[in-house]
Amino acid sequence: MNISARTIGGLFLVLALLAPPAAFGAEITGKYSAALEGRETRDGIKESVLVNYLSFDVDRLPLANLSLHGLGKYAHEWRENDSATSIYYLYGQHRTFEGRRDLLVGRFPLESHRFLTLDGLHLTMRPDRPWGYSLYAGQPRYMEIHSDRFERQFRDTGDYLAGGKVFLRGVEGLRANASYSREGDGSTVYRELIGIGGGKDFFFPRADEEMVLALDGSLDYNPAESALDKLSARLFLLYSAKLRVVVQADRFDVREDYPAGRELIISLFSTGREDRAQYTITYDLRPEISLYQGTVFTEMEMPDGTWRQGRIIKGGISGNYRERWGVGFDAGLYHFDSHSSDATGLALNLNYWPAEAWFTQLGLEVVKIDAPFRERERASSVIAEVGYQPGNTWRLAGYLERSDNPEFKNDFRTGIKLDYLFGFAFGRARQQTSR
Repeated sequence: MNISARTIGGLFLVLALLAPPAAFGAEITGKYSAALEGRETRDGIKESVLVNYLSFDVDRLPLANLSLHGLGKYAHEWRENDSATSIYYLYGQHRTFEGRRDLLVGRFPLESHRFLTLDGLHLTMRPDRPWGYSLYAGQPRYMEIHSDRFERQFRDTGDYLAGGKVFLRGVEGLRANASYSREGDGSTVYRELIGIGGGKDFFFPRADEEMVLALDGSLDYNPAESALDKLSARLFLLYSAKLRVVVQADRFDVREDYPAGRELIISLFSTGREDRAQYTITYDLRPEISLYQGTVFTEMEMPDGTWRQGRIIKGGISGNYRERWGVGFDAGLYHFDSHSSDATGLALNLNYWPAEAWFTQLGLEVVKIDAPFRERERASSVIAEVGYQPGNTWRLAGYLERSDNPEFKNDFRTGIKLDYLFGFAFGRARQQTSR
């Protein structure tokens, strides 16, 4: 839903004028970010874009345990005189002591769903029992992710999404839940899912160190298709606070008749069925420096019924020597191979703090590609940033980015960005703070 900048301004005015200052108190905290960017696109078209983000939290409202939360964007492209406004979330929350009852009303991210926001309500209950439950209903809105950051907006989808979850609580080291959801449009049901999940933590104390092992699994079943929508298993190992291992296996069976814009974007050329296994190993040589290595194995079904395999192997080293030398870095190599192309890349990210308030960043990535349909064999990207941050309230930085991609030609960006953290109180909250 696109909402005008005038509407956003009116909303914040209403928040400020809900009642006279003496009638109630409120605390408002948030962050404002602005970036003015000039760039030349792959087609040689020049653009100048101003992007503003505002997030806020309002606490201590007249009704006890009530708060407001919001995140919005306003962007303007000067050459085309085009504007875009998006409210990513804006909701009220009523949360009782210790979160025994938690009610969200408005537009909010739906639990851990990355691309899904719900216009509706979400209720969570945590009674004095070993289980709790949550219920939600509303209109789903999926985020559209474009390569052009100016165009990241919501897309209209089905008429409704409703569901709920029952979960185990109060049992240390043990997790379990069962869920149900149904999404549709009128008489059409897009997707109906029945889910179960659980996990358990194991602790192995030793004389001078401890090993922690966590196992988790989940299953989503589609009764209409009589098939699994997703099956996932995950293992996490922490040994002596130095070695961390994550192993995960997933099976996806999202059929091609599911509407476009779904959360799971596996491949534009697959049916949506995929088997994936991956692991990541991180080892701290010292508190300041770590080694990491990971591999992803994947197999996807194509429309002709064949299964295509792919693999990504990556590894590198990262360090944080800011206190000693003012330097932080991450350097890694990766290799990708599939039935259609192979690629080997180098990625480097370097941070340097020459003085307490100044910082610089340099990022570099070079990829060598072996694919029959590409005219060139190399792609590269360079980004540099210089900034000033005198404290915890604000920071100002200038940056430039140059990408040379054989598919999209050159992309050159320069810009300046500002981040500002704010917080203030008025009414009773202000009086209490001043005492």
